[in-house]
Amino acid sequence: MDEIDRKIICLLTKNSRLTWKQIGDKIHMTGQATGLRVQHMIEQGIIRRFTIDQRHDSIQFITVYMSSADYGGFEKMIAEHSHCIEAHKISGDGCYILKTCFPEVQMLDEFCTRLLRFGRYKVNSSIRQLDFH
Repeated sequence: MDEIDRKIICLLTKNSRLTWKQIGDKIHMTGQATGLRVQHMIEQGIIRRFTIDQRHDSIQFITVYMSSADYGGFEKMIAEHSHCIEAHKISGDGCYILKTCFPEVQMLDEFCTRLLRFGRYKVNSSIRQLDFH
């Protein structure tokens, strides 16, 4: 990845709806050349997806401490849950950290009850998201 690729990624991170021509104009390349670079980064796995950054009113960070060896079952369960936004296998304090968006406490409670099958957990709720862009 070179400096031009980094500039393209920076522009796409801020607005993934830009056309190749719009990006090319900002980095002094043609739209076609920009599109070829983006396609190459997709093929290399540098760019994995284009997404929408949706605002959530209620965010929870759940640290999971596994007591079960059923990692596959755990990962399948959270992957199928619509309120689980992100999941990371971590080192340090805990085994996984989940980013969730449960709008109601009862829904969070039901999810946490399902987590008990795999181990214990700790829930932290976001008070306010800081925006650096």
